[in-house]
Amino acid sequence: MAKLILVNAGKNYEYGVHEPLNLLGLAAYAKKFGHKVAIADQIAGEDIYKKILRLKPDFVGITGTTAVIADSYEIADWCRKNGFPTIGGGVHASVLVEEALEHFDYVVKGEGEEALIKILDGKVKKGIVLGTCVKNLDELPKINRDFIDIRYYQKGKDRTPGTHLHFVPPNTKLNSIIATRGCPYNCIFCHNSWRGLPVRMNSAKHIIEEMKELEKEYQTEAVFFMDDDFLFSKPRIREFCRLYQEAGLKIIWGCQSRVTSVNREMLKELKEANCKQITFGLESGSQRILSMLKNNRTTIEQNKNAIKIVKEAGILACGSFMIGNPTETEEEMMQTKKFIIENDLDGFGISITTPFPGTKLWEMCKEKGIIPKKIDWKNFNLSKLTFGLTNISPERMEKIHQEFLNLVLEKNPGMAPKNILKVAVKHPFKAAKRLIKNPESGITIFKRLIKK
Repeated sequence: MAKLILVNAGKNYEYGVHEPLNLLGLAAYAKKFGHKVAIADQIAGEDIYKKILRLKPDFVGITGTTAVIADSYEIADWCRKNGFPTIGGGVHASVLVEEALEHFDYVVKGEGEEALIKILDGKVKKGIVLGTCVKNLDELPKINRDFIDIRYYQKGKDRTPGTHLHFVPPNTKLNSIIATRGCPYNCIFCHNSWRGLPVRMNSAKHIIEEMKELEKEYQTEAVFFMDDDFLFSKPRIREFCRLYQEAGLKIIWGCQSRVTSVNREMLKELKEANCKQITFGLESGSQRILSMLKNNRTTIEQNKNAIKIVKEAGILACGSFMIGNPTETEEEMMQTKKFIIENDLDGFGISITTPFPGTKLWEMCKEKGIIPKKIDWKNFNLSKLTFGLTNISPERMEKIHQEFLNLVLEKNPGMAPKNILKVAVKHPFKAAKRLIKNPESGITIFKRLIKK
């Protein structure tokens, strides 16, 4: 039996809204095979170094998205200096294996369950360990949210009122679920474009059992499904809606989906099963840009129709958009702004297009020779320019981005300055930390309040 600590890295990460489902899954799997497991959650504010020194694990497994991978590496380097063998995993480490090996003793490339057990059982040497695709998700052991501070994540919407969870009222206990692995669409900006893994889904029965447990054990009142397209399989969704009503669940929920996955008949069933929000990856108001990003799989008219029928069904229709796409002109960005205004979305988010390692977009940048040798991964947070994909100057891009952010403030009441200050009163230490990190944000809020 080995002692393992799994680390959720991100010491300054502002968006800790959803619990680390990936680590909870690995913890359950390692425990099933007799290993002793704990989770150290830096995003939730836990002192991970004290926990590691106190528990003295045989291995420390560390994950981290590209935006927080520098924190993952910092933790791994500290572990090495203090004699704790390290295991790196996640999308970033899987793509940039050689970089990851500079910090981790083991790097898992791909899905981590079976690879982790091989490492803990001493069956593989240090270096790259290939992961194995899990075929039946229902056969994985049930996750245990007691590994983490569940109350921290249940209050995620209250800490970040301007987040994407528009359907969640204040003071509502929120949890998240992911019931799918893989995605069939291969958009050029998404990490699924390099994996080539098949789409696998938990059964409707399995999902309902997890929701029943959340409602009973954790008094969960709202759930957000993290799947790229929760509505992908119409037979599963029909069964899910039927089982939801039979179980007498009261949890409200929202999800992400593709515009081509919804129709009026399905939306009626979703509404009856307490679905409150559907978020689409709408990306752009320019058909040329949309076709490039989505490999010609969706159209502007399909996007408009999906918004229309979702709103007609009494469900919040939300969307995510990207600006600064390859070869995109300022006129095309304004087409996106026009689309947002004309289609009266219930909520939306805007990000600066970011070429994450392993995506087709990253490969395009490599072919053009615009990827620098030294990269600050902290800039890969969807709100900063990484390296130019358009001919528009960084200064002008910043102004255009601010235009969209102002529109977000107008459309999303939760992000209004007064509401943000209310949250700051409830969480003064976190607000102060954020202000020290980005003083301009506090000045901007103060100016807006004066105008009001």
